[in-house]
Amino acid sequence: MKDRLRRLGPTGTRRLLLAVGLILLLAVAGVMQLRDVERVEVIATLLFIPIFIAMVYWGLKGGLIAGLLAAFAYVMLRYPAIDAVGAGRFVGLIASRALGLIAFGAIGGTANEVLESSLQKLELYDQIDDATGLFNARFFLQDTDLEVSRSKRYKTIFSVSVVSFPAKSLEGLRGRQRAAATKELGRLLGEGIRDVDRAVHGTDGVTHHLGVVMPETGPEGALIFTQRLRDKVSAYLVKKGARVEPEDVVSRSVTYPVDGEPEVQRLRADFVAIEKLEHPEVSPPTED
Repeated sequence: MKDRLRRLGPTGTRRLLLAVGLILLLAVAGVMQLRDVERVEVIATLLFIPIFIAMVYWGLKGGLIAGLLAAFAYVMLRYPAIDAVGAGRFVGLIASRALGLIAFGAIGGTANEVLESSLQKLELYDQIDDATGLFNARFFLQDTDLEVSRSKRYKTIFSVSVVSFPAKSLEGLRGRQRAAATKELGRLLGEGIRDVDRAVHGTDGVTHHLGVVMPETGPEGALIFTQRLRDKVSAYLVKKGARVEPEDVVSRSVTYPVDGEPEVQRLRADFVAIEKLEHPEVSPPTED
């Protein structure tokens, strides 16, 4: 459930919640109408709709204000009957209905704010790529920052390997085949690295980038691994029927501190751009 909400994001979840709520409220009002329920009570049910919209978009404050306005509107709907036969018969009904409208706005608005907060936290701490099951661009940026800091402090070494291929190479596959192929590629990469290594995937819609952060790995080991990874990715794509030429699959590797921090930053650039696309509301971690 959390994964689905995370994929939808705050905006998508809000729209889904709004659509489901409106359908349910309209369905209830429709059933009441078919059962010949008093017209005022049918309208009173429809008054929940503006409250629902207000609480979804403006939380507790919006829901409470809309609830108060709806309660006043209900009193006005009952006013002709009150004027005709007196308030005595309607006090309990008006009080319960008005209280229900206000409570719906207040409780629903509070619940919506809690949901929004939870979704924002999921967005903030999201580190998994949905397409492959590997780590995502956000994790890659955070992880390489941590490895650079650790290298400076403890005089350690680490390498980063990245293999890239054009997204259009998978366009010949059907939707489900393409998704399955990407997922399997992630699984193969995850199974082909050491326990201490971290595999990542990111795409900007034009290019797929597969990266591996390898602690305690020098330049020679990184070059050998990168070449093998490039060959493995190329062979896998060809096996799956992807339209890809050998030169389309590009590989890069960097070792820190051997190659220097600017080289690490250049290798990170694609993932910085991907992170901005995936989470435009949060600035990705970068170093000056």
